[in-house]
Amino acid sequence: MNGLLSVYFVGVALALLVVPMFILLSIVTYIKKREARSRVSPLTTDLLRVPGFSLQQKIDDMKWDLVECLMMIPVLTAIVPMFVFLQVKMADQTFTLTSWLMVILIIIIGLAYYARKLFKQIKKLGYLRLGYACEIAVGQELEQVVRPADRPYRVFHDIPFEGFNIDHLVVSPKGVFVIETKGRSKPLDNGSKQFKVQVEGDVLHFPRHVEREPIVQTRRNVKAVKTWLSNATGFDVPVAGILVLPGWFVELKQSTVSPYVMNAAQLSKQLPKLYVGQLELGQVQAITHQIIQRVQDVDRERVDRIASRPLKSY
Repeated sequence: MNGLLSVYFVGVALALLVVPMFILLSIVTYIKKREARSRVSPLTTDLLRVPGFSLQQKIDDMKWDLVECLMMIPVLTAIVPMFVFLQVKMADQTFTLTSWLMVILIIIIGLAYYARKLFKQIKKLGYLRLGYACEIAVGQELEQVVRPADRPYRVFHDIPFEGFNIDHLVVSPKGVFVIETKGRSKPLDNGSKQFKVQVEGDVLHFPRHVEREPIVQTRRNVKAVKTWLSNATGFDVPVAGILVLPGWFVELKQSTVSPYVMNAAQLSKQLPKLYVGQLELGQVQAITHQIIQRVQDVDRERVDRIASRPLKSY
């Protein structure tokens, strides 16, 4: 009799845990379906990508991973012991010290695994948010370039390639510019921010570390864009690279740098002065057409999700 009573209470506890979640999920699904049936987007074409679109998608995906980790903690600490207890009672056995130790060991191992996974996900999410905010900042600076009527520039963001993406692409009569954004946090030294980065050769000298990959990556992206556009348009497209480090004071240790390295505030002032090769109006239009074909892939039905998200930081 006591065993049946225990089974009854465990069943009630599980029902109280699962049933409300099921009801809530059903209500949300019903509302979404009803909204989908009663409303439609006024837009008739898909949208161009916005700055940081790929990072935005990665951030959304990582949120689900965080939810998984957070949900597994109550599962391990509550549901697992209840199932073990139920199994023991159904077998009409006593809950021995060995049984308790096995349950505790399972819980500790599970918690250690998901705690480690949660820590890694949170750390990675911080980097993604910093990069997303920096790409947004660079995109806003680039908008200042295209506003004046006497500067016929076209700016595109988050151009997808196989296995990677180009943060920003600028098409102008003076050539095509591949712009790579790198977000790096500033270290504190006795409470004051260290804001200077030195560029020497192919190396970025930050206050506490050095990096080579951003410059190498920008050059690699320049080569990929040049190959793609030249093959797609049928003429040689002049392409140069710009590495942007938002918020940093960039100190050049040599007179010429390839790619160009600057901060976001310098971009709108320096970009109109740069020259990589002359492009006629027809060539600019041909290049622009090829880029639009690649980046106009944002589903118009999902634009409300994009617009409703707050700005992140990486």
